[in-house]
Amino acid sequence: MDRIKLMISMRSEIRPPSAAFTEKDMPDLTGKVFLVTGGSSGVGLELCRILYHRGGRVIVGGRSEKAFQSAADNIKANPASDLGNCPKGSLEFLYIDLSDLMTVKPAAQELLSKINRLDVVWYNAGVMIPPVGSKTKQGYELQWGTNVVSHFLLNRFLSPLQTKTAESAPANSVRTIWISSSAHHFAPDPYGINFGDINYEHSKKKPDPWMTYGQSKVGDVLCAFEYAQQVSAKGIVSLSLNPGNLKTNLQRHAGSIMRLFSFMLFPARLGALTELYAGFAPELTVKKGFVYIIPWGRIGPLNKRVRLGLEEYGTSKKLWAILVKETEKYM
Repeated sequence: MDRIKLMISMRSEIRPPSAAFTEKDMPDLTGKVFLVTGGSSGVGLELCRILYHRGGRVIVGGRSEKAFQSAADNIKANPASDLGNCPKGSLEFLYIDLSDLMTVKPAAQELLSKINRLDVVWYNAGVMIPPVGSKTKQGYELQWGTNVVSHFLLNRFLSPLQTKTAESAPANSVRTIWISSSAHHFAPDPYGINFGDINYEHSKKKPDPWMTYGQSKVGDVLCAFEYAQQVSAKGIVSLSLNPGNLKTNLQRHAGSIMRLFSFMLFPARLGALTELYAGFAPELTVKKGFVYIIPWGRIGPLNKRVRLGLEEYGTSKKLWAILVKETEKYM
């Protein structure tokens, strides 16, 4: 019942108005470099389609070069809306397995050896409600390790180049986007992170998979918030967002609950427009600080508990310190 009440209160996110910022609003991206993790399918693929057909150099992070090649063929053969006659960019594969922290440093080193700027990063890849007990190679709860820890580590490597890029790039154009979800509303009490046992290793009963997924999405919000505190003065905009309730393979483990609410799912392109807004909308500036974006490209509210934790209990600083300590050995 509580979950149903919460969904009713989220009705603006569940049934959003039409997108105001779309492909036709995109500037020429020639000469700019972008990284999208999980860009071979779903929302990431649709985002890459837009970036490529507007002239951007697009690096796609993922585990499967075969999946990337299939996505690249699809993107090249099917232009994004309103961009069919625009100059094309390029698509490149970067191997990284976010369920294995040992792959992050080699991926970052390879990327940094090939590029001299990095304009926008979307930490887009994610896992949603896999079988309870699923773990990363390093023993993290799979959603937490994949959605939060690996992206945090990757960001540690990429931040210096983004800082350098911001020194000469147009104001507010260098951005880091941490993809969250409406599921952050379902994260554990009191403030969204179960700090006493983040991986639920000592829980007497199996955790609700939606709750652990929601916790990982709060983790993305907290990373975006804390990173904004650190880099806004350097010219980097750090944001988080809910891309929307979408028809993608992210729901492959969701089972009957997603079938029940399938009428509420939208095409992946609309989620890409949310990510596009976060990456390029001119009203999003370092002066605004951290903001949370909701479908299909609007500044919206965070969950009240999560916001309270950020503003009054320093949850982002606490999490950041934990992640720095845990990822140090992989630097």
